Amino acid sequence: MQPALKKVLVIDDDSTAQKFICNAILNDYQVETASDGDLGISKVFEWQPDVILLDVEMPGKNGYEVCEQLKSGDSTSHIPIIFVSGNSSLRERLIGYEMGGDDYLVKPCEKELIKAKVDYICAQYETKKKLGEEAHNAHQVAEDAIQSSAEIGRAIRFVEKSYAMPSFDGLASGIFKTMTELGLKTSVMFLSNQGPLFYSSNQQGISPLERDLLELTQDKGRFYDFGCRTICNFRQVSLLIKNMPLDDRERYGRLKDTVPFILGATDEKIRSLDTHDSLLKQAESLTSTTDAIRTTLDSISQSASRSQDKINETMRTTMQDLDFMLPRMGLDDDQEKSIVDRLDRTFMETVANLDIGMELKGSLSGIVRLLSHLVAQQKKMISNATTTPVMVEARASDSNELGDDVELF
Repeated sequence: MQPALKKVLVIDDDSTAQKFICNAILNDYQVETASDGDLGISKVFEWQPDVILLDVEMPGKNGYEVCEQLKSGDSTSHIPIIFVSGNSSLRERLIGYEMGGDDYLVKPCEKELIKAKVDYICAQYETKKKLGEEAHNAHQVAEDAIQSSAEIGRAIRFVEKSYAMPSFDGLASGIFKTMTELGLKTSVMFLSNQGPLFYSSNQQGISPLERDLLELTQDKGRFYDFGCRTICNFRQVSLLIKNMPLDDRERYGRLKDTVPFILGATDEKIRSLDTHDSLLKQAESLTSTTDAIRTTLDSISQSASRSQDKINETMRTTMQDLDFMLPRMGLDDDQEKSIVDRLDRTFMETVANLDIGMELKGSLSGIVRLLSHLVAQQKKMISNATTTPVMVEARASDSNELGDDVELF
C-alpha cells in the first residue's frame, strides 16, 4: 500500500499562476487552490495541507497577513509556507522571513524549481516532525538568566578550545555549543577557500531563506537587526541569531558585546584552517613532484647504463672487425695507427659524455633528497601545529572543573 500523497494548497488570485503551479506538482501531490486570503485561511483550517504556496500580492489580505494569521494559530503554525512573489528584493525576503515563511519563490520561475522547492520543504518538514515525535517525552531544562560574567567565561572557554578544533564542522559545533549555553538559536556561514559553508543549530538543517539572508547581508556592517533576529558579520563568518532578547535590553546589550568576541576568534580560526589546508595541499604537491623526478632520474640512469653497455659492445665488435680487416686493406703502419687512434678518441669522448650524464644524475638525486627532506620537515611542522593545541584544550577542560557558571569578577 502506497503512502498518501502530500497535500499542497496554492493561494493565488491569478488563475493563470494557479494553473501553472498546479501543473508543476500535480503528478506528485494532492493540490487544492484558493483565490484570496480569506478563502485560503478557511481552506487551511478545513483541509490541513502539508505545504502552502502563498502569493504575496493579493487583494484583501495579502500573503504576509495570511501567513501571520496562520502562524499565530495553534493548529496551523506548524505548516511550512513558501511565498510566491514577483519582487526579489532583500526587503521583501526579510518581511517573508519575519512573518514566518520557510522559503521564497520569485515569479516567473521554472516548473522544475517549483517542484524542487516543494519536495525540499516536505522532506524538511517530515524530518522535523519525526524528530519532534522522538523528542516528545524528552525533558527540557530551562536555564536561568545568564549573568554577564558567566557569558564572558563561556566566550573565553570557546576561544581556548577553538585552537584545538581541527575542521570547519568541529568549529561550527563549538559555536553552537557556546550559543546554546547562552540560550541562543543560531545559524552560521563560513566563507572559506572551499566557498561558503552553512550550518544550523537545529537538526533539520538550515533553510534556503536563511542561506539567502546570510549571503545578502554579509556586507551590511557588523550588525544587521530585524525584529528579534540579528546577523553579526565578520570578514569570513556571519552568524544569524534567531531569538535576541528584546524584552531584556541589558542582556541584549551584553550579547552584542559577547558575540563579536566569539566571532572574532572564529574569523581567525577560519583563516588558520584555510592556511592549514593550503599547506597540506602544497606538501602533497611537493611529494608528487619529488616522486615524479625520482622516477624520471631512475629511468634516465637505466637508459644511460643500457647505452653504455651498447657502446661498449659496439666498440668491442668494431675493434675485432678492424683487427681482422686492417691487414687485408693494404694500409701502411701510419694509416693503420691513425684509424685506430681516431677510434680510441671517439670511444673515450663517448665514455666521458656518459660519465658527465651520470654525474648530473647524481647531482639531481641530491636535489631530490633535499626536496624529500623539506617535504618531511613541512609535514612535521603541520603536524606539530595541529597537535600542540590539544594541550590547550586539556588545560581548558581542567579549568571547567570549577563549573560552567564560574564568575570572573
